[in-house]
Amino acid sequence: MSYMFTNGPFFHTGLKADFALGKSGFMIGLANPTDFKYVPEDVINKKALLAQYSYTGSDFFKLYLNYVGGKGVDTAKSNQFDVVITSKLSDKFSLGYNGTVSTVQKWDGEKNVDGKSWWGSAIYLNLDPTPTFGLTLRSEYFSDKYDLKIPHPSAMNGCNIFANTLSANFHIDNLTIIPEFRIDHSTEEIFVKKAGTPTNQAANVLVAAVYSF
Repeated sequence: MSYMFTNGPFFHTGLKADFALGKSGFMIGLANPTDFKYVPEDVINKKALLAQYSYTGSDFFKLYLNYVGGKGVDTAKSNQFDVVITSKLSDKFSLGYNGTVSTVQKWDGEKNVDGKSWWGSAIYLNLDPTPTFGLTLRSEYFSDKYDLKIPHPSAMNGCNIFANTLSANFHIDNLTIIPEFRIDHSTEEIFVKKAGTPTNQAANVLVAAVYSF
């Protein structure tokens, strides 16, 4: 999982409308605060505005511009813009880009103040030499210099993270097995070693399985 996906919206509960106009698509919606199935009664009037513009010229170029903004249950106000670009250069090789920036204004008890931002940028390289095997490399830079998303005692001034993830995809009929290796490097000691000592680097190995039906 990328830092941008982890800190972006997972789901919305609300209404949306989609419109298609040639190769362009438009979406607008209204939802409860991001990632909440329901909202407590004292903040029921807080809603988030959703919007998207998409352009599909061909498999060679697809563009998605996304927006979500509003007040959360903690009354903090945020505005997040996101862009996704994909390009299929051949049947075996494709590129992807994801960039996002979010401005957060915390609540001081009377009003929203101190607008500060975090942002991220990632490139995806996809190689599929055969129908049963593929590789994906994701290189991501995540900047949280105001300590909005990655709070840690050793990173009170925020941090920047450079993460690289190499994933393999083994396709067996409807089953996809995904072993993954990842290395993270931070400007601050936000990770913890097995012995409990802080460090600015981390390496992880995991295996995922996805069955489609």
